[in-house]
Amino acid sequence: MSTPENEPENPQTPPANPTPPQYGQVAPQGQNPPVPPPYGQAPQPGAPQQNPYGQNPNPYGQNPYGQNPNPYGQPPQAPTPYGQQPYGTGFPVPPQGNFPAPQMPTERPKELDIAFWVIIAAGVLSVLGAVIGFDANLIRQQLATVPELDQQLQATGMSIDAFLSFLHTMIIVFSVISLAIYVLLAFMIRKGSNVARIFATVFAALSVFGLLGGTLLSILSILAGVVGVVFAWLRPASAYIAARRAARAAGYR
Repeated sequence: MSTPENEPENPQTPPANPTPPQYGQVAPQGQNPPVPPPYGQAPQPGAPQQNPYGQNPNPYGQNPYGQNPNPYGQPPQAPTPYGQQPYGTGFPVPPQGNFPAPQMPTERPKELDIAFWVIIAAGVLSVLGAVIGFDANLIRQQLATVPELDQQLQATGMSIDAFLSFLHTMIIVFSVISLAIYVLLAFMIRKGSNVARIFATVFAALSVFGLLGGTLLSILSILAGVVGVVFAWLRPASAYIAARRAARAAGYR
């Protein structure tokens, strides 16, 4: 059987020197695409750099990932000024404005004045109770019931009268120190010191135990101290002390 002259003898065989497909084109059927060089080797000089898969990675000039950088049509944000955060901090920003600063109160409530004088009276009654309540004869009788104390006094060369005089002096000294503490707390509370008010409250609570078996002056002193602390904790006095504390925190003295 003869073959037509215009047709090749083997139609499945490609031409001897096929023309390589252009960049981005698919190789014709029956023609193998050029094999890329092995990994790590440079291509041969003069060899066309073609995609081994026969496709253009970006044939239309679009984003290779198929996404629009601004898919919602929103305008780009303005550049963030230097020193500011580009995103919100997540905390509400207080409104700007001029707010009045706390002022130092000038009018002292009468409750603090009452507390001042009552605490001073408690200190004076405490001193009077300690000095007047000293009974040398009663203490002498009590010491006579303790023979060991009499022997210790004779060993030190001190008589009973000298010991009683020393004891009386120490009571007066401690009474004066106690009065100074009463006066200091009273002045500090009158000025609006919350720390002094707390100390006076602690001392008044501890002095309550002295109501049992105390003399009349000592009982009056304890009651006066408790009343003074109560006046210092009333609402007007507490508001005044809180206002002074806020003003000091704001820089006022």
